[in-house]
Amino acid sequence: MLTWLNFTALALAVVVAAYKLLPVPGRRRAAGTRYLSAFFLCIGLGLAVMAHPVLIALSHVEPVPNLSRLLGNGLEMLAAYFLGALGQSIARPAGTRRWLRRHGALLVGAVLVMAVLLANADTTFTLNFVNAYSRDPVVVGYLVVFFSYIAVCLVTFITSVGGYLRHVAAGVLRTGLSFVVTGTALGIVWAAWSGVRPVVTLLTGRSLATTLPVGATLGSVCMLLWLIGATLTAWGDRITAPLRWLRALRRLRRIDPLWRALRAALPQIALNTSGGRPLPGAEFALYRRVIEIRDAQLTLRPYAHPDVPRWVDPAADPATVEAAVIAAALVGHAHGRDYRAEHPFQDVDASLASESAWLAQVARQFTSSPQVARVRQLAAAEATTPRNADRA
Repeated sequence: MLTWLNFTALALAVVVAAYKLLPVPGRRRAAGTRYLSAFFLCIGLGLAVMAHPVLIALSHVEPVPNLSRLLGNGLEMLAAYFLGALGQSIARPAGTRRWLRRHGALLVGAVLVMAVLLANADTTFTLNFVNAYSRDPVVVGYLVVFFSYIAVCLVTFITSVGGYLRHVAAGVLRTGLSFVVTGTALGIVWAAWSGVRPVVTLLTGRSLATTLPVGATLGSVCMLLWLIGATLTAWGDRITAPLRWLRALRRLRRIDPLWRALRAALPQIALNTSGGRPLPGAEFALYRRVIEIRDAQLTLRPYAHPDVPRWVDPAADPATVEAAVIAAALVGHAHGRDYRAEHPFQDVDASLASESAWLAQVARQFTSSPQVARVRQLAAAEATTPRNADRA
């Protein structure tokens, strides 16, 4: 089972690395793509080397027992090195070269120490290397160096990208980075579990071996999270498209009464339409209608009586106030009463999601609020009052 997981991880890693590296017209290569691709290639090759059939085959030709394990561990350490470089290139690109030199020297030193320890350890080839030699101080030193280096690189990645992630706008990129960060955090758990086990055995004589492959399971989940996070920008939009379409369609229906009332009063606000059928492009239709509503508000704003805010209950929510201003402006426009008023809009994030959600609230109050209905009556009374009576 684990053998197939190792080779599957290698295949997926190669595919992802190739996808990230191959030039595609219209696709801008993100910063750190080379580091991400190198990470996947190294982790995939490392897992493949550590697969039992590969270790057994290499054991027949290796000059030092378990040298093939050192090769697999070295590839996994190299993968951690590139992951740390990726985090550095994302969060602090100016210091990437210095980071590469410093941690590259640390990587070479760690591998050399592991090679010396392995050469001086009295071992024979075994697939159950950790459990078999957890009472040998030299082998435990080898394992501590291995897992400590990986943990250092993973912590470096999280500290670099974790702070950067807070400043990334919500969307596919942020979700993908969150998957990668989660996988890295789980990788730290894997390194801690795998590194502490032999130390505890050496110090207490008690083995922490389990019937379940905890380390391999944690590693597989990490790999899955990394693969999802790294490729989410490629397929995430396609997966979430139906949800976005349904959300846009729902908001289209919710703002429809407000849009129809404004368009009936100001036909000129209409942009290029598709025959009034929003279904083939609900998101674009929603975007178009939000613009049309905002254009209508700008045009109608002077027609709302200056006293509209006083006609609304002071405890009313902002959506009710804005709906009342629109209702009064429609009445004033219908009667040709330009009050030269300036009613400010509610401050909303300049995004389709925020704008449409806000206008959906305004539309609900526009059609169902008793206060808005009362404002319409007061506005109609003011609009029908002779102008000389106003001056009096």
